[in-house]
Amino acid sequence: MKSPLSTKPGGMTRRAAFGLAAGAASLALGAPSLRAASQRIRIGLATKTWWPSVVADVAVKQGLFAKAGLDPELTVYRSGGESFEAQAAGAADLITGLVSQIATGRTRGVNTKILALSASANTGWRLLVKTGSPIKDVKDIAGRKVGITTAGSLSDVMALWTRAQHGIDFTSVPLGGGGLVPNLLSGNVDAAVVYSPLSFQTLQARQTVSLLDYAAAMPSHLAVSWSAPDTLIGKQPEMLRAALAALYGAVVHLQKNRDEAVRIIAEANSVSEAVAAQEFEETFMKLSTDGRFTVAQVEAASDLARLGGFKNLAPPDQIYTTAFTPVVAA
Repeated sequence: MKSPLSTKPGGMTRRAAFGLAAGAASLALGAPSLRAASQRIRIGLATKTWWPSVVADVAVKQGLFAKAGLDPELTVYRSGGESFEAQAAGAADLITGLVSQIATGRTRGVNTKILALSASANTGWRLLVKTGSPIKDVKDIAGRKVGITTAGSLSDVMALWTRAQHGIDFTSVPLGGGGLVPNLLSGNVDAAVVYSPLSFQTLQARQTVSLLDYAAAMPSHLAVSWSAPDTLIGKQPEMLRAALAALYGAVVHLQKNRDEAVRIIAEANSVSEAVAAQEFEETFMKLSTDGRFTVAQVEAASDLARLGGFKNLAPPDQIYTTAFTPVVAA
């Protein structure tokens, strides 16, 4: 296996190429297979240290894409907003999509749809302040600077929801995924919407204090999904089914192998095993293993987007397809 790393505008790409014997490409447990080996699929990942990057990398290393005859190109962006822009520009086939992105994008002519649910809550996401900060309550961030990754990202969605839910206003400062914690700890921002395992890492080190746990504060909804363009859904559905089988197969593998999963999470994110264990229990064990979702979950996510200030949203029934669920994990 050859996995070179190279940089390119908007992200970092990891290309995993696999050789397959002719006619041997098939997925276990009745999952879909592709006749042609090494069909390229471009997967956009929102940021290096968020759980989808670990899942995709494990799917590569376990050979799950290879069994499906796929040659995955993994590109890590600075945020979910950037990965969605890449998909809109035709540079990514499959990304972790948000209802807010897909619904607003569709009204602007960016035609993508939700294929499968990944998470029904924003697990691990916290509104953090630096330890010793005079800010003791969510309402205290009114008029302050709050770090997010980029506009249109999941951190932005939660920041907007926080404004609406608590009736306050503050300045959102885009810092990229890697810039959230350094800028919070240095005092460049007063608070930050931080994803796990970075949130768990700073909390365990007593560097930060949590003002809000978004997984507990927000109602269950279609929080994170895998999404693809309409054109690909129509022309290459089997490729998408095979890719989803590989990704959900990686989730199943991780959930069934706790010790291995904790080690992988720790190594991938350069965190301690204690932090990785918390990430495993609070995030990875709550990921969907078959992608099933309900219309009510899509509608709930749309309602939360509107509450957060998103406008011109396409109707819920226009932004998803049920043709790919339940996913049969590889």
